[in-house]
Amino acid sequence: MKFAINRTKQALGELQTSLHWGMTIVSPATAVGDLEEDLQIRCQSTAVPEAVEETNKVELQGHVINYVGKTVKNGEIAMTFVEGTDAKVTAYFTRWQAARWSADGSDTTGKQALTADLKADIKLEMYGPDDVVTQTYTLIGAIARFEKGVTLSQTADPMAPTVTFEYDDFHFDGGGVIW
Repeated sequence: MKFAINRTKQALGELQTSLHWGMTIVSPATAVGDLEEDLQIRCQSTAVPEAVEETNKVELQGHVINYVGKTVKNGEIAMTFVEGTDAKVTAYFTRWQAARWSADGSDTTGKQALTADLKADIKLEMYGPDDVVTQTYTLIGAIARFEKGVTLSQTADPMAPTVTFEYDDFHFDGGGVIW
């Protein structure tokens, strides 16, 4: 098939950009409580989850044959938020972090919360230029790890705390393919 600009433009259609996307905690950790609505729009950047496909190599009579192995879909994703003077981002994720060792997330009494009460499901949605959802990733069983590290300096850069979510699994829906 020869290259033709009209055929290429027709096949490609509209481009998916990394600019239009949203993040939602669809089932918050019960030990922490609901996420405030405006925290979702403060999420500045993240990545999409990845699946690692492994193969089993079997050597037979001088040949290597590849067999399907396991799929590893658990991992971690870092999300960077923009913090306001109200400190809602830091307060929410500090409460989530403290809930690991306290019943209500208010202090560190030494009573560990159940793992099931610390896990949440998080949805990442990509939007086309017309604000229609084109792809959805749902992190299953995500636990927040928040170190509260930000850099104070002489610049006027906004505070941008980073939260790392470790998740058990993810589902992908979009582009005609469902995992």
